[in-house]
Amino acid sequence: MSDIKDALDRIHYWFKKNHPAKIASLASGLSPLEIDNVLSTLSFKVSQEVQEIYEWSNGYSMDGCADDWIFDYMFLLSLDSAVKEAQTWEEEHEEIALMYKYAGKPILPVCMSDIEFLAVVATDDEQTTSPVIHLSEILEISLQYANLTSMMLTLAESYETGGLFIDCKGYIEKDEKKYAAAYRKYNSGITDLALERFLKIFPEDSSWKPVQLLHGDLYMSNSYGIEILPSNLKTKVVNTLVNLLQDEKHDSGFSVVLVLEELRAVDALIQGLKHPSKWVRSRAAFALGKIKAFEAVEFVSQLLEDPDPLVQEAVKEALDMFKNQR
Repeated sequence: MSDIKDALDRIHYWFKKNHPAKIASLASGLSPLEIDNVLSTLSFKVSQEVQEIYEWSNGYSMDGCADDWIFDYMFLLSLDSAVKEAQTWEEEHEEIALMYKYAGKPILPVCMSDIEFLAVVATDDEQTTSPVIHLSEILEISLQYANLTSMMLTLAESYETGGLFIDCKGYIEKDEKKYAAAYRKYNSGITDLALERFLKIFPEDSSWKPVQLLHGDLYMSNSYGIEILPSNLKTKVVNTLVNLLQDEKHDSGFSVVLVLEELRAVDALIQGLKHPSKWVRSRAAFALGKIKAFEAVEFVSQLLEDPDPLVQEAVKEALDMFKNQR
């Protein structure tokens, strides 16, 4: 049995034992032939994980589920509903259709809540897994899980350990600490996916948006305690961001500093202390204090004499953080 099917069975067992009403109307699975027939109508390919999840269950139609949410706060879409939604997105006006893509690739929704979705990214022929992304009601796309297997393993362990539970009103709630432990265990590679996406889309879109998207992805993974280790990939991203910070024609300096903070790129943040923008200098100083970059204390201290009061205040806050963290 594959890891994803094992995780799905564990989730089903937990609900059958503790809250059977939540899965009472969950549809049975489809045959491989039925799944292939539906997926063949897509203009793109999806990972083997999609096949496995729909062999387990065909979920619910978009208008056929009340509150039987078992995948955190979302329910599994039926394959027909998922494919029709994906096709609707592809048929949108070109500018809108681009908003339903991840690094230029189309996506297939698999879970839904109100008008939010979890979706899988289209794959190349050799890929067996692909990232799971969150699509918000205002069409903001962010990484959610490394892949569908990681998602289901995270949820299964969270239910079993109390990271996810059903409250007295029947809603799914989180114990953040326990959920984070499961998330770290199964999604350690998610930061590399975020960095790879940035490097892929930035040459084509040099606006502030790729930087903002990267910040959102890294902020989420950092909130669960996933450490971004030194790597060639990280170095490439930091160098790209430093070049962007030095480009006077680009106005995304503040957002760049936020990403450098998430990456704990101390040397790059020290360079930000000399930026002509007061917003960049102040945030760079604050960031160095926040991430406990004690090697930068001397550089931050020099900005106590900065001509702008905003920067001076940020420097004082940073120095206070250094004192409190020793």
